[in-house]
Amino acid sequence: MSMAAENLTSSAPSTAPAPAPKLDRAAIAAIVASGKRLLVQGGMGIHASDGLAGKVAAARSRRFVGVGTISAVIKTPEHLRAEIQRAKATAPGGFVGVNLMAAINKADFELSARTALDEGVSFLVQGAGISRDIIRWCRDAGTPFAGIVSSGRLAAMYEKWGAEWVVAEGAEAGGHIGDIGHPLPTLVEEVCAATSLPVVAAGGVHASDLGRYFAQGAAGVQLATRFIASSDGDAHPTFKQVHLGKKAEDVAIITSCVKGMKARAVRSPFTDGLAAGKSYPPRSKAWYFGPSGYMGRKKACIECLAEGLCKCRASNFQESFCITDALLRAVAQGDEVQGLYYTGQSLVRLPETKVGELRSVQAIVDDMDVALDAQDGALREAALG
Repeated sequence: MSMAAENLTSSAPSTAPAPAPKLDRAAIAAIVASGKRLLVQGGMGIHASDGLAGKVAAARSRRFVGVGTISAVIKTPEHLRAEIQRAKATAPGGFVGVNLMAAINKADFELSARTALDEGVSFLVQGAGISRDIIRWCRDAGTPFAGIVSSGRLAAMYEKWGAEWVVAEGAEAGGHIGDIGHPLPTLVEEVCAATSLPVVAAGGVHASDLGRYFAQGAAGVQLATRFIASSDGDAHPTFKQVHLGKKAEDVAIITSCVKGMKARAVRSPFTDGLAAGKSYPPRSKAWYFGPSGYMGRKKACIECLAEGLCKCRASNFQESFCITDALLRAVAQGDEVQGLYYTGQSLVRLPETKVGELRSVQAIVDDMDVALDAQDGALREAALG
């Protein structure tokens, strides 16, 4: 049995829970009016966030409402369905959504969107490109749509098109980071000024930053790297360890195979090889997907990206790298030589240095409560003094 099949078998509940509550603009307004904010777990690509969404959505908090996000990237409909059902079973009545990247294979994109909508998720959030089709599909299904934005202009466009909220993702984020010169505090100010939609601040967010973004008008924050460094989730132990005990010099900005975009990752032999001009052509993925391949695609290149977006494929596999190989080897095998470990800049502020020190999602949320209490207290003292 392939690793993907094993994951699917172990994670699929016997029955599907009821549809999750919708995280729309009105629901977010009610949360903010109650004095709480959203704490969104970012949907990290290729299984890095598997097993986390339900934990975050179920977390108890005095200051936050947890929101879990499942990445649909490189998931068959069966695997995606099982992951959604697992998260909803873990967090009955909690907010569970799905993240989709517009840059992936067009047929896979639509199939994943349809699967998520059929499963009654709380929202769909889209990044890595723009697809107006998904906004229409969400509207027809009665499911809130959220857009990941890197500018106020795009936020205003999404509001016009019918989005319910936006994620303002700044240059400190992990993975593909868009405008590398656009730090999050500046972006949050710009996006809040450009749209009346609720704004979630994302990209390198640390507990000490919370009060700042809420003071700017953000309805919540999104964290991904912080939740990688937890005792929960399915990622390989080495995948987690690679993120721990790091300094600024351990973070690399690479040129991705996806349109040559910039991306942030943990520095490794793989990123050093890319910097030196080494190429990493695709290899068989039967070790993960089994002999039938991914969605019936048995070749080394499974055409995971939309037409014309993959630099590796466009060069007849002579340049760049296979992103599916690199990310799968990291999260599923903990391969420290040929794996690619995307990460946010908050990596350098993770307190743990060893996997054995990692705490649960609930403990991390508890820390967020304490941090925000302290920041609010400091603001009150400053106002009085």
